[in-house]
Amino acid sequence: MSSSAARTSTSGSRLVGGLVGGGEAPECTACGACCFSELVDYVRVFEIDLDRMDARARGYVEEREGRRAMRMSGGRCAALVIDPVRRSFECAIYPMRPDVCHSLARGSSACAADRTLKAELPLLAVESLLRRG
Repeated sequence: MSSSAARTSTSGSRLVGGLVGGGEAPECTACGACCFSELVDYVRVFEIDLDRMDARARGYVEEREGRRAMRMSGGRCAALVIDPVRRSFECAIYPMRPDVCHSLARGSSACAADRTLKAELPLLAVESLLRRG
């Protein structure tokens, strides 16, 4: 495990790959792994999603070849707001997020897979933002 994958939180508990204590699912705002991907159509957006979104939220949506998806930026959903100091990950359009995001339950097998496969990506994004100052 790289030094960036293991951190100590302010409470002294160890954060391992985005997991508090190495096993339980972290709060979503402490993880953000599910928002990372290199796929341009990673977060699909359907009509029902657009009906829920206001103009600001629709500004994050792109259409390519007749398919809509959330815009990706820097390997993550453009709606993901990262606070590098607090190491928090929040969705800028949370109440209006697409159904695919609604359906991903914290602690589910899909959540665990994202945390396992992409554990370092949120940490690398935080480190990059901190370097930029």
